[in-house]
Amino acid sequence: MITLYPFHTQLQNAWKLFLSRWGNAVVIQLLTLIPGVLIYPLVSEYLVAVQNGDNTSALFANSPNGPLFLLGFLFLILIGIFVASATGILFAVRDKISLGKVFASTFSTYIPVLYTSILAGLAVLISLIPALALNYWYGVFALGGSVVSGSGLVAVEAIVLIAIVALLIPAMIVAVWVMYAPLAVALKASPAGFTAIMHAKHLVRHHVWQLAWRVVGTIVLFQIISGTVSTLMYASYLVPFVLSIIIFAFFVEVYKELQDV
Repeated sequence: MITLYPFHTQLQNAWKLFLSRWGNAVVIQLLTLIPGVLIYPLVSEYLVAVQNGDNTSALFANSPNGPLFLLGFLFLILIGIFVASATGILFAVRDKISLGKVFASTFSTYIPVLYTSILAGLAVLISLIPALALNYWYGVFALGGSVVSGSGLVAVEAIVLIAIVALLIPAMIVAVWVMYAPLAVALKASPAGFTAIMHAKHLVRHHVWQLAWRVVGTIVLFQIISGTVSTLMYASYLVPFVLSIIIFAFFVEVYKELQDV
């Protein structure tokens, strides 16, 4: 098995890729503001309720902005898939490409990418069912007045936590298997649907754990950097925004690397 480039080398490559195409990447990412306008009113109500210490459990049902939020959430998913596909195309092509060509290519493959994304999401969701079921069972057990207490309860919690983590491992493997399926369809490297999922699984078959640790590593890196600038007025918004684009470029660079190995 051929080992992928070291994590820091891939980050450097992603940074260079971002610098070469950051303008178009930012414009594409800003499309997510469109559904944000629809979601904002209810989110604003929720934040005010939390700040005032009000009960937020019935906020969605009672707020007149509830239907608007649902519409915005649906658009967020649809536009989010479009943005991810367009960003993938922008970063994946060997030579620079105009924004018009990126959008044209994204529109031409959008429905197949959408279908593949839904199928991949369902695969991950199904793989999460055992862990979610165990967590739900324990929540009912804990809230149902269990006679276990003290050190016994701590032991049960530890066992359940270990079991949930163990059950999440297969879900992570499935997520790695399908993570590149939508991008492969967007780049016309594979037909849509199950074929794309099998293509992506074949692509990462010898690098599952290398990719899994990279996913964890980028999440940790994102949290550390975002937390560092969280108290700065403008940087608290700008840095996570830019960092999310760089991380996307990182995984596109890994995709190109996987095609070469």
